[in-house]
Amino acid sequence: MNEHTDSSTRSTPTSNNTNTYDKVPVIKDRDDIDGCGCLDCRNIETTATRRTVLDTLVWSARLFRSYPSIIAFAGIIILANRLLELGSINMLPLPVISVLETATAFAFIILIRAYVGMIVAGELTDDPVTIREGLHRSLARTPALVGLIVFVVFFAMTVPFLVLLPLLVLVGAIPGNPMEMVGFPVAAAVGGIVFAVPFLLLLFKFWFALEACVIGQYGPIESLRVSWHITTNYRGKFVLIAVISTGSALSLYFPTSFPEIGASLTSLNPVLKVISSSVGELLSIVWASAYAHIYIQGIVS
Repeated sequence: MNEHTDSSTRSTPTSNNTNTYDKVPVIKDRDDIDGCGCLDCRNIETTATRRTVLDTLVWSARLFRSYPSIIAFAGIIILANRLLELGSINMLPLPVISVLETATAFAFIILIRAYVGMIVAGELTDDPVTIREGLHRSLARTPALVGLIVFVVFFAMTVPFLVLLPLLVLVGAIPGNPMEMVGFPVAAAVGGIVFAVPFLLLLFKFWFALEACVIGQYGPIESLRVSWHITTNYRGKFVLIAVISTGSALSLYFPTSFPEIGASLTSLNPVLKVISSSVGELLSIVWASAYAHIYIQGIVS
């Protein structure tokens, strides 16, 4: 299948669509749609719901051959990231550079992942998404995505602090200096663990909120609820993909972090860093496709 660019050749949109000007499939929980929510009515094959993690990753890699626009859009942002990291645009004012760095980070982490989610939704519902439609939905959902990020940051920082607060109060109530009794490294480690555990748990539970917000067109709070439900039922798949993606990221990072030996490695190390960073960001697109696939598997099951 080649890149789809002409909406006139596409099949009729599914009944889940809520905007006649936006033909991208909207995939919600069956309790949140009108009418029948079975796989046949959603045009989703049973095979898609039964793919393993490995099958999902292989399917995602093949998807990019049919949609080169994914690589093209990601490549533009990756190039911008490398130029910013190498200081190639230092002639611009610092505030402008900061805005560009924020914009490229948001575009890559949020908008590209949203665009990939649109493509995956179109493929799994046999309703291919054009470049224009994918970009339109991604940009149209930007306000909701910004609101979602605000809520995720708020909960991910507030809840761990509330969990840590009783420990801080207890330490303050102990006579003397508790830091001297147990030592600063031990106290810092305990505090860090108490804060990190709920933080990582919430990050895990909210991981599919972006797909829910874009593919399901849920609001920010509803997206958090949907993601919580999916990570409860599909925690095994998500954990396995997280381990694979983390391992691949470390395998790309460590070779560029080894001590430099000799002049040849000294000149080569910056090149390796650029290559590893770019390859790692490209691989993250594969994970984004896998996340969208798992969201759809979870939401229609």
